[in-house]
Amino acid sequence: MVQMWEIVGGADKGGIIVRDGETTKSNQLEDRLSTGALVEEIELKGDRLHYKLAVGTGPADGWVSIKLKDKDLAVKTDKAPVSSPPPTSVGPKGEAPLPIGLFFPGQGSQYVKMLEKVMEIGAVKEMLEKSKPILGYDLLEICLNGPEEKLEETRFCQPAMFLGGLAGLEKLKMDKPEAVSRASVMAGLSLGEYTALCAAGVMTFEDGLKLVKLRGEAMQEAATSGAKKQLMLSVAGLERGKMDALCREAAAKEDGGVCSVANCLFPQGFSIGGTEKAITLLKELAEKNGALQAKVLKTAGAFHTSLMQPAQDKLSAALEETLPNMKPPMHTVWMNASAQPIRPGTDPKEIVALLKRQLTNPVLWEDSMKAILKEGVSEFYEVGPMKQIKAMMKRIDPT
Repeated sequence: MVQMWEIVGGADKGGIIVRDGETTKSNQLEDRLSTGALVEEIELKGDRLHYKLAVGTGPADGWVSIKLKDKDLAVKTDKAPVSSPPPTSVGPKGEAPLPIGLFFPGQGSQYVKMLEKVMEIGAVKEMLEKSKPILGYDLLEICLNGPEEKLEETRFCQPAMFLGGLAGLEKLKMDKPEAVSRASVMAGLSLGEYTALCAAGVMTFEDGLKLVKLRGEAMQEAATSGAKKQLMLSVAGLERGKMDALCREAAAKEDGGVCSVANCLFPQGFSIGGTEKAITLLKELAEKNGALQAKVLKTAGAFHTSLMQPAQDKLSAALEETLPNMKPPMHTVWMNASAQPIRPGTDPKEIVALLKRQLTNPVLWEDSMKAILKEGVSEFYEVGPMKQIKAMMKRIDPT
């Protein structure tokens, strides 16, 4: 049974301080953990609690003090997190939902020749035309002809995957329209979250593409403009608590080192982001501690870690500018930063708050998928290029 904690301190300060490591000298995260929040215990070391957020606002996970002098900041509780019930109507016509989930892939699923089989669909042609003045280049040309190194660049790859997901949605509308209009749930992996929100009616194609363009450019800049090279490592076969401990050990061995879990993808399957020396050390530590795999990834930077803060700052400002144009979702969207659902009718302010955390916090994909399965969703479509999400779902739930 997981031990739950309630945050009781920090009412006068907007919550309590969260750090990215066990010691009180670790980096302080920008957001505080809200008073009243419910969190799951991952690890307790003296008065320091490593938590995962269940209900409330603040970083999805991190370390907090449970006491300050003699004052409680967090207390054990028997309260269980209660999420809002599934909706009884979805989509533009307010129809009864079907037990269908639509999942949109992110960076890493791109390939040269993508869009070739869907580019003649009317709605896809229209999106490609609209994209030219927004992007300032011909996205279809890069998707069809590459070269692969260019398509892999974050600034080109993210718009390509965003449009690729929406092109897949148009294909699904033709093949099985009810799967789109009556889908119970939508979710997207990292960049794919923007595609999911667009598909759910939160933002227009144009607004979504402008945000994704900025996101890709800002992430590429954050990944390459710092003094230290950034890397990501794929690790399989270790538990989350062990993984976090090894990350802390690796980061401590590099002056100014960063090393933290970036994506929780499937049971004992993670990607880790950080500075080059810390990630290289982590690879050795993971292998020594029995990891089945520890492989350096081709990604351009340490996405979903504190190293993306400069990109998150730029994106947060753009999200605030876009907020007045956003609409409540027409379908439930499971969010990366919280592994919690945003239901139809939710105020877009709540969505923006979660998107503001997404780039510097882990993507909680495994937890999201397990929660969606618990809700009774049983038919799934990977909407966009490749089969990355399908491969991960086989490891999350083979049935």
